[in-house]
Order: sequence, then structure tokens, then C-alpha cells
Amino acid sequence: MYEEVQDRFTIMIDFFSSIIPLRQEEKELIRQYFHLRSYKKRMFVLQEGDVCQHLNFVVSGCLRMYKDDENGNPHILLFATEGSWINDLDSFYEEKKSFLNIDVLERVELLQISREDIVKLYLSAPKFDRIFRILTEKNLVLLQNRMLENISLSAEERYYNLLSSHPDLINRIPQVHIASYLGVSAEFISRLRNRRARNPLMGN
Repeated sequence: MYEEVQDRFTIMIDFFSSIIPLRQEEKELIRQYFHLRSYKKRMFVLQEGDVCQHLNFVVSGCLRMYKDDENGNPHILLFATEGSWINDLDSFYEEKKSFLNIDVLERVELLQISREDIVKLYLSAPKFDRIFRILTEKNLVLLQNRMLENISLSAEERYYNLLSSHPDLINRIPQVHIASYLGVSAEFISRLRNRRARNPLMGN
């Protein structure tokens, strides 16, 4: 069991090391300050109205981040799978109630760090402050690109972009969630899939 847990930390260590190489003592800090936690399907990692208490790195499984509208319909902002992060940064850093929900689509294992421990991590090794700044910058670029896609591409083009960049999501995530993420109906996604099944070269 201990060796299995250490393997989970290796995934995160490799992730951080791909951004900035880490010394052995810095790798040990990851094991010290991050904690492994499992969530079953349909469990909430964060609910609207709660304060985000942890930053979450996905070791295995799949989650979604979404906001319910006034009619209770979810509008999905983000999917997260292995090797990615899913957090409400505004709630986490400002310690205020979240307007978002994060729930589990597939059983997940997360490596989590609290607000208090991330401060300790930065003080113990300032390199991590730089790493998280780089991650924040990358996330801002991704957000900007998604906003540009939403205003410049058709729903069909956005679907094929998603299929090209994240082909695994199409088979792992229910069609209704893909539709919510793209802002279209499930029937629209179904029609695109049927057309692609008849002509596999579509969208390539």
C-alpha cells in the first residue's frame, strides 16, 4: 500500500519536474505537504456556497467544474483528467464562498494541498512559488483561447477541436456533459457523432 501511494506522488513529482527540475529535498516536500484522497463517482469535491479549501491535482479519474443557472441547468466550464488541476482559485486564495461546483464523473484520486500548507511549501522552497505562477499563466492562456473559440468558431468546429485535443474525453464523458461544455444540445452532439460515424474523415 505504501509503495502504491508513493507511485501516486511520483506522477506529481514528474509533472512539476517537467516545468522546473527539482532537487531530491524539494521532491520530499511534495510528499510532506500534499495528501492523497479518493472520491467516488457523483461525490462533490466542492459545492457552491462552500469555500475551496484545497488545490486539487488529478492522479486518476475524471471530474467536471460547473455552474448551475437559475433553472438548475449545469453549465460546464472545465473537465479534468489525469495530470491536470481542477480548482476554484478565486475561492481558494481569497477565502470566499464559491459560485462553482466540482463533482466526480469517474472515481478519482486527488493529491490535495491546503491553503496553510501551500504557504509552508513556498517558504520551504521558493521554487514552488515560481512553478505555481507558471501554471497560473498557462491556465490564463487556456482560458483566453477558450473564450476566443466561443466567439470565433461554430459549435461544430468547437466539437471537432475538442475531439482533436482531448479524444479520450469523448468516450469517457456522457454526451449530455459534452453538450453542456460546448453550449449545445445533446441532440446536436448525437447528430455530429452519427455524421462522423458515416464519414470518419470529418473534422480531421
